[in-house]
Amino acid sequence: MTKPEMDRTSIWNCSQNKPTMIVDDLSEYIPSQLVYESLLRRGVFKWFAVRRHLIRLKNTWKMQITDSIHEQRQTQSNKRKHWLRGYRFGLEQARREVRGLCHSDRWQAPDHDRLAQHWLEIQ
Repeated sequence: MTKPEMDRTSIWNCSQNKPTMIVDDLSEYIPSQLVYESLLRRGVFKWFAVRRHLIRLKNTWKMQITDSIHEQRQTQSNKRKHWLRGYRFGLEQARREVRGLCHSDRWQAPDHDRLAQHWLEIQ
């Protein structure tokens, strides 16, 4: 099966984040069981799961930010208002950074994998 050409732009049209998609891509050449075992052994399962947890955490933080805004409007205590403002600032900063990671460029390789980085450079 021939895959369409892929570049920095077209890569965004590809589905992602499921080990089964990798297994399907390779199933014509490698038995599925071997691919699943390799992905598990190399941590791909874990990191796809971690990404999903980060997305859920980002959404939880969004709800907590909204709740803190509502509470800040309701409270009479200046001390509590200031605490909520600082709490919200911390959540917003963490959420912004995690969101940046989740929305980062797909066309990248880990900084400690020179072969993968080189492969990307020559594409």
